[in-house]
Amino acid sequence: MRSVKFNIPFLTGNEKDYVNEVFASQEFSGNGAFTKRVQRMLEDILGAERVLLTHSCTGALEMAALLAGFGPGDEVLVPSYTFVTSASSIMRTGATPIFCEVDENTMLLDLNDLERKINENTKGIVAVDYAGFGNDYDRINEICEMHNLVCIEDAAQGLGAKWNGKSLGTHTRFGTISFHQTKNIHSGLGGCLVINNQDDVEKAEMVWERGTNRSAFFKGLVDKYNWQVVGSSFYPSELQAAFLCAQLEQVNENLSRRLKLWNYYERLLKPMEERGILRILREPAGCEHNAHMFAIILSNSQEADRLRLHLNENQIQAVIHYVPLHESPVGKELGYAPESLPITSKTASSLIRLPLHLSMNEDDIEYIVKILQTLYLPLD
Repeated sequence: MRSVKFNIPFLTGNEKDYVNEVFASQEFSGNGAFTKRVQRMLEDILGAERVLLTHSCTGALEMAALLAGFGPGDEVLVPSYTFVTSASSIMRTGATPIFCEVDENTMLLDLNDLERKINENTKGIVAVDYAGFGNDYDRINEICEMHNLVCIEDAAQGLGAKWNGKSLGTHTRFGTISFHQTKNIHSGLGGCLVINNQDDVEKAEMVWERGTNRSAFFKGLVDKYNWQVVGSSFYPSELQAAFLCAQLEQVNENLSRRLKLWNYYERLLKPMEERGILRILREPAGCEHNAHMFAIILSNSQEADRLRLHLNENQIQAVIHYVPLHESPVGKELGYAPESLPITSKTASSLIRLPLHLSMNEDDIEYIVKILQTLYLPLD
């Protein structure tokens, strides 16, 4: 029987060559030639003020939370429908995440619900660009200005996507991007912090360098370096940076090929959508997505479970995505119940991600759609 895996990590073929260059140089520890090269590449791709590579997107989020100045007694608004580190990075500063609803049409922050939850303790927002879809940053930045809040743009899935013509990760004071192997462009593990305000660069480099002014020392700006602020060891090894360099050289080709597959899925599934059998998750107006995922939403959780089981029985690895954080054990400790965010709970349990990776071709998509149709259109 034919099978289609949910994900196969993208490879360009040049990763080994670049990693071998690191072995030849015997400079493994990080912040070396490849790190600097990749940071410049990302600054050019994103149009960003400054980019710092991190060992993970989790590390980038934790850096951003430190730089934002969150601390005990503060509240930070975050969607419940996200990966755990969008919230855990807040908690590691001593601040409390306040979970918000998502818009069921996009799975992005419901900004009306967010505004209702702002109070005197609110200090920030983590806006998650789910599926490489951009939030309404005009409105988010207006909210931040009105209430003196810091927004972190969690664009973990967003490399290559844009909102209003501007790259995801560059719309607020700090942005973060993931290079985990499940992402379009990856280094196995990895991430980056995007700094969009020149005034934040010096301190960000200190936090990145274990809290020291080591970067200034190597630039010749100080005679010796020492401990300046609370930081940690956030940057990756040169092996990760070399791997990522090879990937970024093909970022445009990667995006083009993924969009072609996404559009083919949409074309084949649109008739079922028109019959009301499913809904395709699409980007909001003003967004140019990056085909990070292809997701469909069924009428309820039971229907989603039935379809997922049917696909898996036919060797197609379709998966649910996040279990909302307010439904988790930690969410319950924070005082939430499943019914606290009903739209998030219902939509999250009804969403299925279909396979989408560059080891697939149009024949694979035709097979997936055919198997899906056998459950709903057995007579067609």
